[in-house]
Amino acid sequence: MTTAGADELPSRAELVARALALQPLLRERAAKGDAERRLADEVSLALTEAGLFRMLTPRRLGGYESDLRTVLEVTEKLGAADASASWLVAVATVASWITGLASERAQDDVFGADPDAKVAGGSAPAPARRVPGGLRVSGRWAYASGSHQATWASLGALLMNEAGEVVDAVLCMVPVSEVKLEQTWRTVGMRGTGSDTWVADDVFVPDHLTISMGTMTEGAWPVPTGEPMYQLPFMPLATLPLLGPLLGVGRAALDLVISAAPGKGMHHTFFTSQRDSVGVQIQIAEAALKLKTARLHAFGIADDLDAALANGEQVDFPARAEIRAQLGYAAQQVLDAINVLVNVHGAASFAESGRMQQYWRDANTAARHAGLNAVIGYEVFGKALLGVEERISPMV
Repeated sequence: MTTAGADELPSRAELVARALALQPLLRERAAKGDAERRLADEVSLALTEAGLFRMLTPRRLGGYESDLRTVLEVTEKLGAADASASWLVAVATVASWITGLASERAQDDVFGADPDAKVAGGSAPAPARRVPGGLRVSGRWAYASGSHQATWASLGALLMNEAGEVVDAVLCMVPVSEVKLEQTWRTVGMRGTGSDTWVADDVFVPDHLTISMGTMTEGAWPVPTGEPMYQLPFMPLATLPLLGPLLGVGRAALDLVISAAPGKGMHHTFFTSQRDSVGVQIQIAEAALKLKTARLHAFGIADDLDAALANGEQVDFPARAEIRAQLGYAAQQVLDAINVLVNVHGAASFAESGRMQQYWRDANTAARHAGLNAVIGYEVFGKALLGVEERISPMV
């Protein structure tokens, strides 16, 4: 297992190199994960041994406390080989950071004996009731990406008073031994994420394993330990890593079309090679520029957030509103690029024996994550530019 001492944390270059080294395995096992609708065990083990789930785990508990550019570069490289594997690293990394917002005791419970602990869950809240020392929670939580490899489940809950009124929304941390997993992940894309459904029946959650979601999204949750990374705003940090898999799969689609073009003919034309067609040349250039646009937005956000943290600056609401819009815009640029590339590659794009159809399915599924909803992001940003105070989303 990969470990790092207090003074020998892996650099960005080393972590990116580890991701690149795993690409052959991820490509080889991608079809297996797609067919079985969960990450192959050997891939999960390899990612764990490479330490890639530790990027935003507290350093004092064996984590790396990497910056956001590192997280984005690592997930981009993984996404070029397997979007599902990359997605699981991205969401588990975010979940590790969120766990760090809970009590110090919660951090010790989750990561103390296992720095590679993985948290998977759903934020859609189910009812909870207060009991001495904590909460009792029952319900179902879908879209728990990485649930098959997880050691802890994160469960959204609505805390009710005696009158049945909602008084708070909380996130609960629960060992997976206390919940059941129901296989409900029947999608056309991102199948390898194994985003199945947690089921809990009157599970007890002690107070120290809960986080108020309202105060967390507003940045008002008291940070229990001194790690600087917990000063980052919740929404940008929670959503930015999701662009890594999309950037990677977009690059993979571009590389596939470019490599195939010289030997691929064009039916119903006089071209014997796509490479000779001006139309193909223009479309490939257009796709490449769309992917570069997406990448510039994504890494610009990462660099701005990393700089704000280093300088001890707060990221204000107008800046967060712009980031919300950029995230959706970048995702749409990747989708537009892949659609252009599918047109160039033609009907062969949908052959089950090829990778393009999986790139297309995975990208179109991943980009529909609520945090990447472009229209909502544009409205949030537009309201901020116009000084309209109406809030349409807590995730800004």
